Amino acid sequence: MTEPNRLTPGPLLADRRAVVTGGAAGIGAAVARVFATHGAHVLVADIEPMTPHPFDPAAGGSITSLEWDVRTPCPAELIEHQPDVLVNNVGHFVQPPHPFDTNSPALWDELHDINFAHVLRLTHALLPGMTERHRGSIINLTTVEAHRAIPGHAVYSAYKAALTGFTRSLSAEIGPSGVRVNAIAPDLVETPQVPYEDIVPHEDRHLWPTWSPLGGPGQPDDVAGVALFLASDLSRFVTGGTIHVDGGTHAAGGWFPRRSGGWTNRPRTP
Repeated sequence: MTEPNRLTPGPLLADRRAVVTGGAAGIGAAVARVFATHGAHVLVADIEPMTPHPFDPAAGGSITSLEWDVRTPCPAELIEHQPDVLVNNVGHFVQPPHPFDTNSPALWDELHDINFAHVLRLTHALLPGMTERHRGSIINLTTVEAHRAIPGHAVYSAYKAALTGFTRSLSAEIGPSGVRVNAIAPDLVETPQVPYEDIVPHEDRHLWPTWSPLGGPGQPDDVAGVALFLASDLSRFVTGGTIHVDGGTHAAGGWFPRRSGGWTNRPRTP
């Protein structure tokens, strides 16, 4: 039997439905735009109101929004949307770097809920529809810090690492149903949460090309392109993996102690 040509030019997500959490801005917004441009009907779920996301409507895609706090039970609207693609994008440090011994259990619970537990709840709610249709792609946004140290954010890193483990194990468990599960681990991507234009002093910006083999910083569209690949049939034989969208920092980089105290992954001198 001849396999269909999945490289035929045209919309990659025509007539598919997608749910993107945290899609009001940054990486989530970029993912929603590229999915809709490729024909998907995207439901963006975010605690913040969504501003209009311009995209090319030629492929018949659409973007609608739902105000939802991912720390609360999954609303019926998400299940009724019957998504073929789920992008678990929400995650947050919650606070600036702090030593672990100054953390409170209440903070651990908050980090757990916003970085890991909500992914379990939402995936659990939407997975039955995907397995019933024998088609689906679940994309979990982790971080490079799921794979390396991040001093001052030990608990955040632990939950992101747990999400990576969940991705691998769930992919093996549900692979026979036709549903794929993968992760994307960004780093050096400029977003409202990590605004490099604001946090890096002007006199240090000439160092951006040295931060990774591909320079930096990256942009949300760099992550959205990989999400499109994982959502589409171009990746039909890809599951259980993590794609690092980081300009090469995971392969080549690390953290460095400052002489003045603390840590940095942006040393001013090699």
